[in-house]
Amino acid sequence: MRKPRELHNFYKSQQWMIARTVKIQNVNGKCERCGSIGDEVHHKIPLTVENVKDALISLNQDNLEFLCRECHNKEHNRFQKKYNPFDKDGNFIG
Repeated sequence: MRKPRELHNFYKSQQWMIARTVKIQNVNGKCERCGSIGDEVHHKIPLTVENVKDALISLNQDNLEFLCRECHNKEHNRFQKKYNPFDKDGNFIG
């Protein structure tokens, strides 16, 4: 799914690039959850079309968290294994 234009433009802005760089430097490039090498700056309060122009949400260092890809995916419940009610032989186990 594509990001709305307002969010896309924000993530290309110089203000975001500066805020992102400051966050990464402040945490020495390490994931703030697991300590591995970080990869993505995450907004704790999710960025939306309605709040993207509110610097207290979009650019505030306290609302940003530097995460590795794995921790960021966990935060957004991406690629999580779904519960499988069957064993490896296909028998229902509940």
